[in-house]
Amino acid sequence: MEEELHRQEQLFKSLADHAPDGIARFDRHLRHVYLNQAVEKGLGIPAEAILGKTHQELEIPEAIASLYQQQLSQTFATGCECLFEYQFQGSDGMRFFQTKVFPELTAEGSVEFVLSISRDITEYKRVEQAFQKTESRFRRIFESNMIGMGFWDVTGQITAANDAMLKMLGYTREEFESQGLSWESITPQKYHQADLEAREEALAQGYCTPYEKEFICKDGSRVPCISGGATFEDTTEEGVFFALDQRDRKRTENAQQYLSEASTILSSSLDYQITLANVADLTVPHLADWCTVSVVEENGRLQPPITAHINPEKVAWAKELHYKYPVDPDAPRGSPQVLRTGVSEFYPYIPEQLLVEAAQDEEHLQILKEVGFSSVMIVPMIARGRTLGTISFVAAESGRRYDRSDLNMAEELARRAALAVDNARLYEQAQQARRMAEEAAARTARLQAVTAALSEALTPAEVAEVVVNQGIAALDAKAGSLVILTDNNQSLKIVGAIGYPQEIIDQWLNIPVNAPVPLAECVRIGEPIFIENLGDLSVRYPRVSQLPKITKHQALAAIPLILQGQPIGAMGLSFVETREFSPEDRAFMVALSQQCAQAIARSQLYQAEQSARAQAETANRVRDEFIAVLSHELRSPLNPILGWTKLLQMRKFDEAKTLQALDIIERNALLQSRLIEDLLDISRILLGKLTLEMLPVHLGKIIESALETVRLAAEAKKIRIEKFLPMEAVEVLGDPNRLQQVVWNLLSNAVKFTPEGGEVTICLESTGNLAQIEVSDTGRGIAPEFLPYVFEYFRQADSKTTRSVGGLGLGLAIVHNLVELHGGSVQAESDGEEQGARFAVTLPLIAVGSLVAEESVLPESELSLAGIALVVVDDDPDTLEFLEFVLQEYGAKVRAVSSAQQAIAAIETSIPDLLLSDIGMPQMDGYMLIRELRQWEAQRGGSIPAIALTAYAGETNRQQILEAGFQQHLAKPIQPAELVQAIAFWVNHHQHSN
Repeated sequence: MEEELHRQEQLFKSLADHAPDGIARFDRHLRHVYLNQAVEKGLGIPAEAILGKTHQELEIPEAIASLYQQQLSQTFATGCECLFEYQFQGSDGMRFFQTKVFPELTAEGSVEFVLSISRDITEYKRVEQAFQKTESRFRRIFESNMIGMGFWDVTGQITAANDAMLKMLGYTREEFESQGLSWESITPQKYHQADLEAREEALAQGYCTPYEKEFICKDGSRVPCISGGATFEDTTEEGVFFALDQRDRKRTENAQQYLSEASTILSSSLDYQITLANVADLTVPHLADWCTVSVVEENGRLQPPITAHINPEKVAWAKELHYKYPVDPDAPRGSPQVLRTGVSEFYPYIPEQLLVEAAQDEEHLQILKEVGFSSVMIVPMIARGRTLGTISFVAAESGRRYDRSDLNMAEELARRAALAVDNARLYEQAQQARRMAEEAAARTARLQAVTAALSEALTPAEVAEVVVNQGIAALDAKAGSLVILTDNNQSLKIVGAIGYPQEIIDQWLNIPVNAPVPLAECVRIGEPIFIENLGDLSVRYPRVSQLPKITKHQALAAIPLILQGQPIGAMGLSFVETREFSPEDRAFMVALSQQCAQAIARSQLYQAEQSARAQAETANRVRDEFIAVLSHELRSPLNPILGWTKLLQMRKFDEAKTLQALDIIERNALLQSRLIEDLLDISRILLGKLTLEMLPVHLGKIIESALETVRLAAEAKKIRIEKFLPMEAVEVLGDPNRLQQVVWNLLSNAVKFTPEGGEVTICLESTGNLAQIEVSDTGRGIAPEFLPYVFEYFRQADSKTTRSVGGLGLGLAIVHNLVELHGGSVQAESDGEEQGARFAVTLPLIAVGSLVAEESVLPESELSLAGIALVVVDDDPDTLEFLEFVLQEYGAKVRAVSSAQQAIAAIETSIPDLLLSDIGMPQMDGYMLIRELRQWEAQRGGSIPAIALTAYAGETNRQQILEAGFQQHLAKPIQPAELVQAIAFWVNHHQHSN
């Protein structure tokens, strides 16, 4: 028995000595009675020093010693096991121990010894602490809700989820705990395979590679996430997962992709309008249901907005709405305010009050409500420090609510759009500048070409063709015309027109300069006139507002031709479409008109030079022909005169033959005398020395006398002469000899150029205050090309023909001058060669009540002005002295003065019997004097007769003199007898009238 006990004790000791745990035995005095090597090693004290001692007696920490004492005492007292832990600072650091104390009982069941087994749990503690730390960190991560996390089990249920996960899915904690969630229910079908592959990977290696998927939210929307998971180390039937919300990242990626695509689209075109349209189209439907782009023009005005919507019909409706309700540029909200401030306006939701403030009337408000605005952003387009416009993003039917990220996106898009718009605008301006430069160069080249072409244009018509064609080509005009001033600047004549209907050209061939039409007005004011549309035309020129119905023109320009500051004509251009004339267009037309004016002037000078040259050449030719004819005509009569004279001297003829010879000599001598007299008359006319003896003349008697002179010549050619003379006397004031010369020349020519058996007619009649003598014949007539020159000196239609009938061709020139000297006119008409000719002489009749009967004309020896008081006024001293001397010689009482003012003073002093006044005087002329006098009463001298003295003037001046208040006018130089005869007549007439 003892051996067995000893053996077991040795076995226990052997086991205990080799055990890793410290084993010790204590007696009731708590002293060590046994310890194994592990205790000895753990305490670092030899066994001999430990045995028989309590823990209090050993050099160990008090706390550990007390703990041991307490636990050992308790086990001795209760007989119960106990387990406790403590830590001990060893040489290798802090060590953790776990000790189990249990009683060693006697056979009677009492506690004899207490055994303790101490195990070093330092590594375990470290593992436990690490696990606890890891668990704490994980829980902190889980509960921090930085990302969505949860736990799953093998059935696919989500057994736990943090708040971040639930919030991402849209569930409350209560809903999750009451309803639960399964992995399948929150995963779209297309991601099931990805989930399965991730689970298999986690089961194989304990975790899966994170992957992208979507989760289904409570409201049915989907959340893009990056998800991953792992199994627990101790089981593969449970695990943890995370879900990283990718909405912000996706939104950012989408935004960046969208902005990148937007930049590509915006930079794809440099066309300004296309760029604006692209800006609007980019936003729909990606950012908005409606988008409106408003851009400020260079002049500060807002362009009509560009609107985009997925439905084109709504776009058209929006345009109509804008025209009906245009944006108020001073509005305190919306695009105008954003333009002014450059700050975005952001409306996450639209209260009704905002619509009320924006509406212009009730109908407008109702329309705005029907649009269904849910959210609005209005952002400025700012580039290079300038606000170019605004972009309005409107959410409506989609119900979208904008947030700050949307505003950031919109502002970034607006920034890029602004840069694209500004680039497009700059490009357009550069292109426009280039086009303008090219156009300017082209127009300069065209002007140079015009200059070259005009240098070859010799007539106004050629100038017009060059200018109008160049103007049409350069300005893309449809038609053009050129007019120049004529008729003493009273009318405009078309010298060239292209592109107008012929009826328009015919209608406007001559335009009065005061006509209310653009071409005439631009000449009157000397400034260009530009009509850009039909509305402007109808307002300014209603008279021509109907022309576009014929011409189909919508715009026109009228440019005056200015030369040395004075208008000489105008250029007109017409355009098919309405047109806004640019400064370059206007400058080109003005430059073209300036060149045109100079070319017109050159062409007119050229024509004048050519005409003068032709006239000079003609004059030389006529002179040569005249000299030849003169030589012939002067020599021809000499031949029979000298021949018959020689025969009469040499031979003796009978009486009949002698009379025949003398008749031939006399006739040719008279012919030569008449030729010489014609030459002398022409000389007097050219030198201004032809004088007239003015008397009242009975034209009927003058005609009868002329007929007697030509009757024999007419009878010789068997020409019948018809005369038509009125019964009453037709009287004019003139020189009877010269008037008979006029009639004789006309009748002589008629007989000369009328073939045998022809007819000559002479007619006298009076109409109003004019007498007319008409001579017509059935002779050779006058060629149309010669008719304008028939009254010119030395002009003959055919010198050969003229010579065949005799004469120098001076007769009609003498007729023309003599008639004009009498204040009349003469005209020639003919239907052409062999059609006869008609000559009409018009002379002024003697005014009613002023006729001096031929019978009252006294012989010069009987003329007397005795007792007659005269006032004579003339600013020429020699003339005045001459008049005073002559009139005094005839017995008149003369007061001679040198000015009209002195004449008035003389009449006021003493009323004369007659006033004799010059017309051309300084300060107050004869017209002003007689008008002043005729305003006086008769008793002051307002009715005294008056005779005007003047150099010869035409019928217009004679009428003006008589209408002013004179009774008669006498042309200088004055024959004394003629002057005295007229004074005596008018004094006598005045005395008998009173």
